[in-house]
Order: sequence, then C-alpha cells, then structure tokens
Amino acid sequence: MVDSPDNAADDLGPIDFIVVEFPDGVIGTEGFDELLALVDRGVIGIIDVEFIAKDSGGTVRKVGIAELPGDGNALSVWDGSSSGLLDQDDLAELGASLTSESIAVVVVFENLWILGLVDRWRHQGARLIADGGLSAADVVAALDATEPA
Repeated sequence: MVDSPDNAADDLGPIDFIVVEFPDGVIGTEGFDELLALVDRGVIGIIDVEFIAKDSGGTVRKVGIAELPGDGNALSVWDGSSSGLLDQDDLAELGASLTSESIAVVVVFENLWILGLVDRWRHQGARLIADGGLSAADVVAALDATEPA
C-alpha cells in the first residue's frame, strides 16, 4: 500500500488472513473463542469468516454454519460473518491444500493494534508507505538460510 492524502486504505490497519484446516471435519470452539476475544479487545477486526469443505470426490465448496458437523450453536456467533470475499479461484487454490473430508475456516482480519502506533508517527510527520504480510514458512526459510552451515 502506498500512502497518499486521499488514500482510503490509510484508515485501515494491515489486512491479513489465515486458513485453518480441521482434517477430521471436527471443529473445536476454543480457537474461535480466542478469535472473539481478540476482536473484543480491539486487537483485530474481522472482515470475513468463511468455512469451506472438501468432500471425498475432491469437490470444494463454501459451507454455512448450519451445515457444519457437531454443535453449530457453539459457532453461531460467526453466522453472518461471511462477506463473500472468496471467489471460485480462491476456493480452487485453497482446496488444493485441503485433505478429503476436511473443513477449513478462512479468517480475513484487520490488524487494529497498529493504528495507534501509525497515528503517533504521522503526528511526527511520518507517513506510512507500505504494509504487507509474510508467510511464516518464508520467514523461517529466510532465517534458516542466514545460519552458518
């Protein structure tokens, strides 16, 4: 993101996403409780929460909360949190990584914690010129490459 006076993205924190697979199709609620706690504390804002499933034939599709196995009531707080950001290309790309008979959650979130920090720097005349995410695997590989053999 490049900063400019009329850039609407300046009002947003960096946007990231995670995809978490539940290979056996059983979704525990502890992680979702922690996600909600992060939202409640103002650390992140949720932009999209989507559930996807891959069947034994390899078909990948979005699924609603009511379609999830187990107690859907435990995840009902997330009902309606899908903004529809995932398109067919996204489903195909994500589906290639999923195992058969699994369910995954895709969470797109805004990092709200950074906004106060950036605002303080702006008051000192600084400007945000870029933001972005790095995959953990890429960082680990880069760090490993710096270690002597």
